[in-house]
Amino acid sequence: MEAYGQASPAIGNLLCDQRFAGGTISAKIEFTDVAAPAACELILYYDPARKYMVTAGLGSGPMFAVRHWDENGWQTHGYAGHRENLRSGNPYHVTATLKGSWVRLTVDGVDVTSANLPFALPPSQVGVWCGGFKDIAVRNFKIDLVRGRAFVVMQFGSPYDQLYSEVIAAVCKEFELDAVRADESFGPGLIIADIVRDIQESKLVIAEISPSNPNVYYEVGYAHAINKPTILVAKKGNHAAFRSRRIPNSLLRGLYRWEEPLRGRTAKTR
Repeated sequence: MEAYGQASPAIGNLLCDQRFAGGTISAKIEFTDVAAPAACELILYYDPARKYMVTAGLGSGPMFAVRHWDENGWQTHGYAGHRENLRSGNPYHVTATLKGSWVRLTVDGVDVTSANLPFALPPSQVGVWCGGFKDIAVRNFKIDLVRGRAFVVMQFGSPYDQLYSEVIAAVCKEFELDAVRADESFGPGLIIADIVRDIQESKLVIAEISPSNPNVYYEVGYAHAINKPTILVAKKGNHAAFRSRRIPNSLLRGLYRWEEPLRGRTAKTR
């Protein structure tokens, strides 16, 4: 290829027919020549109408990168390593993991970089993006799907425990989402670190805000700050401590009347 009398690198996408919303994508990547701009990345999201994509892989400026393409060009979210360390003839075993908006890139069994994307990714086709002057071999391309999670923020104790188990978790299951509440996922160390991780790795947040609870407000605020899709629910007549026109609210009466509006909101958010 030539542009303005100069050779231009070949650039292309290879897409598969499997839709992906979370899990891992892996492949073995080998460069014939690593001279710039040789690069190869796994596509975690692709919008065929606008040609937007989210990728993770090798050679795009730094040695390792998580980035996305939109009308403003390439935007990098996580990177590591110096490109001069890239080697031709070396088979790199590359794995990209997507949990909610959190992306981790692993090369040859080593976690090399990660990023929390500032947007949610709907299900889409995935594949491989390559660019360069020489051949790039991609082998053993594999997709392992993992069910998405909905992180549930609410007061603990009756009647909220029943609302969680009998309504919220049941509705999430219909949409192939695993509902997770903070008290089910705490590990050793700082609780706030666990909550931040759970929100980042979830597809959406469902928050019950009827009683005034600073912890609930903090978690909703963090979810909103990182653009995590969030559904707020509360008892009818409740005067919530805050309102946001950008966040859908379901104001319902009684325990089981939450189910249908929540089902509708979950379908739209997902």
